[in-house]
Amino acid sequence: MVNNEFIQLCSRAWALRILSCLGQGGDARISPLAHQLSAGRTAITSSMGYLIELGYVQRTRGHGHPLRPAFELTRKGELVAEWAIELDNILVPENWSIAARTWSLPVMRLTDSTPRFGELRSELKPVTDRALSQTLKILTKHDWVTRAVNTEAAPPEVSYAPSGIGEVLIPCLEKSFGL
Repeated sequence: MVNNEFIQLCSRAWALRILSCLGQGGDARISPLAHQLSAGRTAITSSMGYLIELGYVQRTRGHGHPLRPAFELTRKGELVAEWAIELDNILVPENWSIAARTWSLPVMRLTDSTPRFGELRSELKPVTDRALSQTLKILTKHDWVTRAVNTEAAPPEVSYAPSGIGEVLIPCLEKSFGL
């Protein structure tokens, strides 16, 4: 089952990468994070604000420059960061462009049970048909999932199962700290 908190965490492209960097003791300021992740400062600032809103990150207490704030993980964020580090170790930079899409990881988390499109849509509310369809096409194209068609059923049944890197991701996604 994919819950709303997991969907929210995956809805920002840089959120998981930021948590991984902070969990590994990386520089917790916007510019160094942007440089380390090869991202824009605006994107990192936005994602950092979102992570603060979700309660995973907070501004560092104590002395710091008001225009160059530093950030730290909350207790809740530390648990998620451990999982994000493991995910970061599995995914190479090229795979992060796929994983960073809003619905990729929530869809992957459900494919272990070889669900059909309707089952995925039901579990991933509020996903739209178009967003789910595009996500499945991308995951299939990059061999993260396999699309199987049972033509003997009327109408034909289409199901999705993990393959390639998707099979490696499933154990990591399933133990994502109760999200």
